[in-house]
Amino acid sequence: MNAKHLFVSAALIAPLVAAFVLPGEKVRFAPAEGSSATKSFENKMELTLDHMAITMNGQEMPGMPEMDMTITQTQKVGVTDEFVAMGDGQPKKLKRHFDALASDSAMSMKMEMMGQSNNQDQNSEAESELDGKTVVFTWDAEAKEFKKAFDPAEDKADLLKGLQEDMDLRALLPESEVKVGDEWNVDVKSLATVLAPGGDLSFKPKDKEESGMGMGMGMGQGMGSMYDYLSDLLEGEAKAKLTDVREEGGAKLAVIKLTVKIASQKDMTDLVKDAMKDQEMPGGMEIEFDHMDVDFKMEGEGELVWNLKTNQFASFELSGPVHMNMDMAMKISGQGQNMSMEQALEMSGTNTLTVKSK
Repeated sequence: MNAKHLFVSAALIAPLVAAFVLPGEKVRFAPAEGSSATKSFENKMELTLDHMAITMNGQEMPGMPEMDMTITQTQKVGVTDEFVAMGDGQPKKLKRHFDALASDSAMSMKMEMMGQSNNQDQNSEAESELDGKTVVFTWDAEAKEFKKAFDPAEDKADLLKGLQEDMDLRALLPESEVKVGDEWNVDVKSLATVLAPGGDLSFKPKDKEESGMGMGMGMGQGMGSMYDYLSDLLEGEAKAKLTDVREEGGAKLAVIKLTVKIASQKDMTDLVKDAMKDQEMPGGMEIEFDHMDVDFKMEGEGELVWNLKTNQFASFELSGPVHMNMDMAMKISGQGQNMSMEQALEMSGTNTLTVKSK
């Protein structure tokens, strides 16, 4: 076969080969300017006490009780986002209305000590001043950050400080076109916007007495959200994989599987002090916290369903085991006595995040 025949054969084969190469999918965030989306987030964490150690004045507490303790914390967030102006891969201006914010926790404790049994159940709720309010996020290209303001204006800058604009799961998306079967790495530090959507939502106990530490010190309401456990020290690995593209209800949906294995260490001393500052202790006791450190670990598998027609998420669920270590130290004074106390808790359980959009 001469060169001319080779050229002709190649010219005929090339388009046939190309016809069998499936095009990639653009899984991207690009809602229509002026459109809106109503989103709901539910995060439920269930923890069981595995081990507890207490020392008083440097000595192990005598007659340590046998204890069973379970804690269930549920946080529900509902928002409606209006994409006033869009940029490349993110809004230029977003108007967010907080439709519903609720958080509750339930603690069940059974303690056996010196032949005596003591059972205690405690339920508590938290609320946020952001509930029912509207916040506008405006991208500042020079500062490379979103400016935040209430609409209408309110002088409550402290409520805006910890808010995060991204409640769209953008951290999970690939940087380029992908085909079914393709995998990519997810930036672990960016997972904070996924696991704690909205950032710091300023939850506070409805009843200040419910923020008490009790035997489950550090697990008081207002301190148990996922946002509280995560930090810039978040490390580990997260991988995503496009497993399917399907048609459903007139929409083209991309199905992405996510696997995560992460860990975070955080100093929560200031958070504890803030929660305790207005609480009256029994018997005129005074507590001065020295430190409270939390080690948090989570593994999980999840599924993200992305609407390729609206270029927004349709649903997301992530669940898996969690493990938490809490280490704290404090000084207690009252009734003419002074003592130092250290407490270490090890807890494990599960966490489930469920997200929907319409």
